This record gives sequence, C-alpha cells and structure tokens, in this order.
Amino acid sequence: MKVAAVQINTILGNLEKNIEKICQFTEKCIEKGATVCLFPELSLTGYYLQDITPEIAIKPDDERLSPLKKLSKYAGIIVGGIEESEEHILYNSAFFIEGGEIKHIHRKVYLPTYGMFDEARFVGAGKTFETFTVAGFKSTVLICEDCWHFSSIYLPFLKGVKLIFAQSASPGRGYRENGMFGNARVWKNMGEFYSRLTGSYFIYANRVGVEDGFIFSGNSFICDPYGNIISEAETFKEEIVIADIKPSIIRSARINLPLLRDEKPWIIEKGLKDFTEGKK
Repeated sequence: MKVAAVQINTILGNLEKNIEKICQFTEKCIEKGATVCLFPELSLTGYYLQDITPEIAIKPDDERLSPLKKLSKYAGIIVGGIEESEEHILYNSAFFIEGGEIKHIHRKVYLPTYGMFDEARFVGAGKTFETFTVAGFKSTVLICEDCWHFSSIYLPFLKGVKLIFAQSASPGRGYRENGMFGNARVWKNMGEFYSRLTGSYFIYANRVGVEDGFIFSGNSFICDPYGNIISEAETFKEEIVIADIKPSIIRSARINLPLLRDEKPWIIEKGLKDFTEGKK
C-alpha cells in the first residue's frame, strides 16, 4: 500500500477551484499507485476565512463534493474544510472520502487562540478522537493544533492505530540559516517522536502559498514507525510525497519497543479522576 501527502496552494474562499486542484493532484497520486491521499488543513477553502466562514461551509451531502466522491472510488482522499452540522454549528473538519462516500469526519478539537490565530471565534470545537480504517489499517486524522496536545495522540494510540494522518496549515515562522523555517523543524521533530512512540506511520501534509500576508512553509513528510523520515517535500512548492506502508515494519517496531503492550491507562484514569475531584 502507498500513501501520499500532498502540499498545495489553495485559493481563499474558492471551493470550486480548490476542488478542481485537489482532483488534479489526486489523479496524479492515483497514477503513482497511491491508495490514500492526504491534503492539508482547510484545503477546500483556504485558512484565513474569518467573516466568510459561514459562506464557505458545506455539509457532507453537498453536491460540489461529487468530483471528489467519484475519484475516491480509485483512491481514498482526506481533505479539510468548514463543515456545517445539522444544528448549524461550523467546524474545522477533515473528511475521509472513500468508495464514493464520506466514511469519516474529524472535527478539530483544539482551536488555537494565540499569536496570529483566532480560530475559536469562527468555529466550534470537536469533542472526540476516533479511528477509521484505511485499506485494513486502523487510522486516525488530526488537524494541526490537535497534534500539540497529548490526548489527541494518546487515545488513538490506546486503540491501536497504525496510521496517523496529520493535516496542517502552518505559516512559516523563524526562518533559519539552513533554509528551513523553525516551525517546519518542530513538525519534523513531532512526527519523528510520535511515530516512534506509537509504532505507527505519521503522514503529515502542510500547505504552501501566501495568504493574508502569511507564507505557508510546506515541508510535508512521512515517518516510518521507527521515527525515520522516509519521504519529504521541499519548502514553498506544490508537491506530492509518497511512501510504502509496510506491515512488517509496524510489527518489528512494536515488538522491539512494546509501549502499547506495557501501557497502563488505568493510572491515567485514576489520576484524571483525582484531578477533576480536586484531589492532589
């Protein structure tokens, strides 16, 4: 099985054009033999939506998603967009589309409200970290800030996920002499750590381009379960990175470092109960 992480430049607020581009890149991924294609956070819409957030929101049955649903019969597609619930609550969501339908939706749980970010002003927060199946592999998808919180990884880890898909729209910050943004280095450190810690593949797609004065750095990558970056993209340019998913590597990593086997979640459960009850 092959997975693809695709970094693209999206057009702010133009759902149709972004879908057209995602379809073009998905077709290229299919030609390369990819089973599933991961696109960046809010790849359907652009990131700094602010007051136009309600205008660009979609529901899972939106007809404009039809081209993606048709292509998903040949490869799974994970895209990001603004989801409108039946209660008219807006969410920053990831949609996993496969076999002509949306199989899973993850709503971003942790919404940053620091520095240049103000997401909680425009969208609601998700409440769960669930798993879904991609070509027989138990998987999860996280959206940017989710990855900065232990609970996001810990709960899927306990459920035995083997593929961690991470979407991001991370603006470049702290450009360094070696030609890499500081935030890109941090993301690589995170991918290397989480893949090693969980014995899983970590597939990361970040966007590129310029929006509202911010430059998105790209540098998408894929880590194997030993924490090795086995495929990575450049800074700034639209690009596809592909890697083989090998069950034998997952098996050997988990046997050599049996952290899932030895984990004791009841300790966390008791500690959380004591914490919520105000005990030391």
